[in-house]
Amino acid sequence: MAVASTSKSTAGNGSTSTAAPSPTLYVKTLYSKIKKSELRRQLFTLFSSYGRVLDIVATRAPSMRGQAFVVFESTSTSAAAKRALEGFSFYGQPLRIEYSTGGKSKALLRRELGSEAVLEADLERSRVTVSRRGEKRGLFLSEDGEQEELDEEEDDGARGKRVKLEEGVVLSAKGVPANIEPQVLETLFGRQTGFGRLTTQEDAGGESWSARIEFDSKENADAAKEALQDVQIDPVYRLDLELL
Repeated sequence: MAVASTSKSTAGNGSTSTAAPSPTLYVKTLYSKIKKSELRRQLFTLFSSYGRVLDIVATRAPSMRGQAFVVFESTSTSAAAKRALEGFSFYGQPLRIEYSTGGKSKALLRRELGSEAVLEADLERSRVTVSRRGEKRGLFLSEDGEQEELDEEEDDGARGKRVKLEEGVVLSAKGVPANIEPQVLETLFGRQTGFGRLTTQEDAGGESWSARIEFDSKENADAAKEALQDVQIDPVYRLDLELL
């Protein structure tokens, strides 16, 4: 599965970058003693001046402290922001900005960012929630692809969820290029009514990946398909959605 990683770049102030432009920017040397919610808000305000920002990704993992991913709608706007803000003084520290790439394996990402950062990103994608009683509740994919409930005591509810999934509330997006981060699709579908969660699986060869997008009803899944079918994600890929 494609995981957001970083390019070898020293762009700005006369330096060059060999990485291909990407809608997602990797921002580092951020002031680390700021709450994550405040960091996201300030980054959104700063970067949205150069184009539509779809998402700000920052985790609490110690190895990701002082770093964030900024997801733009297009490569042209991310490039404009990168040119303008490289070296910009943010909370008294100069920003260092690189293009994010999606082709690295999790093993390489763990070596660069640390296991905790990768684990937290995976946990956030799985969208496991915690109930008021403190019990973990959520769905995960078993080896045969069947949806199962984490909390066995909620078995009846799990069966209900599986029945719903069989009634056409899941969309499939196939052949997503590896350079596109899952967060981009999650942000797009997260704005649709009834969105549940998005899970990903790397395709054979590692050049692309597929996504399953779950909704709470067939009507909402149909509406999301109609709204996002053929949306241009990057210069060479349009969303190709299928209702399962």
